[in-house]
Amino acid sequence: MELNEFYSNLFNGKPIELHSNCYSGVSNCTFFVDGLSLSISAVTQAPITFDKEKATINLTFNSDVFQVNIVVLVTKFEIFKFEGCVKEVKISSNKSVSVERVAYVIAGVDSFPMRNNFTWDRSYEIDGIEYDVSYAFIKDRIEARISTHLVLGSKECEVLLQFIEDEVFVICLSYSLCRSTKVEWVEKKIIHSNSVCIYHYLRSNVSSKYPNQINPMRSDIQAWEDFMKYVISKSYKKKDLIDSQIFQAVSNLVWSGTLNEWTLISHAAALEGLCKHRTVSVIKDNTYKKARDTAISCLTNELTKLDVDSELIARIKQNIYDNERTINGYPTKWYIENKLISSNLNQFSAQNLNKINLALQMRNRVVHEGWSSDWKLDIYDCVVILRNTIYVLLFAYYGYTGNFYLVGSDEKVVVSKYV
Repeated sequence: MELNEFYSNLFNGKPIELHSNCYSGVSNCTFFVDGLSLSISAVTQAPITFDKEKATINLTFNSDVFQVNIVVLVTKFEIFKFEGCVKEVKISSNKSVSVERVAYVIAGVDSFPMRNNFTWDRSYEIDGIEYDVSYAFIKDRIEARISTHLVLGSKECEVLLQFIEDEVFVICLSYSLCRSTKVEWVEKKIIHSNSVCIYHYLRSNVSSKYPNQINPMRSDIQAWEDFMKYVISKSYKKKDLIDSQIFQAVSNLVWSGTLNEWTLISHAAALEGLCKHRTVSVIKDNTYKKARDTAISCLTNELTKLDVDSELIARIKQNIYDNERTINGYPTKWYIENKLISSNLNQFSAQNLNKINLALQMRNRVVHEGWSSDWKLDIYDCVVILRNTIYVLLFAYYGYTGNFYLVGSDEKVVVSKYV
């Protein structure tokens, strides 16, 4: 059997024989496609034994031409039969072929009213040689066409494929910011002469719907298009988005559809990550440690003179060691104010810093005491100010000058309003 025959049988509901370490012999497997989801029904030749706590079965197919590995989450089980959801599919060719294009299916991008139709080009340098890639983002597909065909498995090909995957990551992350939902690829095909040579599927639970009143672009088609075109024009790097905590912040903005204590905690964590990913000391650490050791020595002597128990003295000394970042550091409010000012958002800082600080205090009380109905701010108000602060910081990071919306307002705003 050739790889593309196997691939065709899998997605057309034709029976496929697969092996597993959960049974002897082979199983007769039929796969079913429902949108972006895959399920399976299988009958085996021998009794099935597997770890019921993990509830997964690995299926394999190996030949001289290609290999297959499929992970199934079992939902129904009998001695000679099982059904389940497919978590992952990997199909890879053993042939040395040239790669012409890479095609991704993206979950969470094809919703009314947005209809994606973007094209752009990138050049990547590998060992001093430039490689051109043309991208097209149509509906829920991103396709990358490679101008210079590289041999699958070669160093240059692997590096270029990673560049392409990083580009898809940036697009998905930026789209996730627009929607306030998770956006990710679920299917990747590496293609040679219109035939699949590598296939990778990952199960996703991404919703096709998005929360219109909580995302920064609402259902404003022009706002969505303007931002995505801007992102595409700037060649943002995956590593930079992760190192600067942009990825983590956008991930925490994904709206679950519920408003509770965890919503507040996750928003506070996102804001702190944006502002505090590099800690600052009041004085140099070496200077502080010298002064700390001297102070601890003096404190120990004084407490000993006062007949304080040695175990209690040890506890106090340990408290000092455990709280070095508090003693020789700055409060979260200071980091947020500095981040807003360094992002040229002085007006936003002046107007909202006290509210931000109050929301963070509410978060601290939630963590230590649980929620209370008699607090100064409603949980919704806390989330709104934190979310809006994250929005302006994110768009300032992107350098975006176009329109977006803050939570609780139908008025379009731009970052320059808060300079």
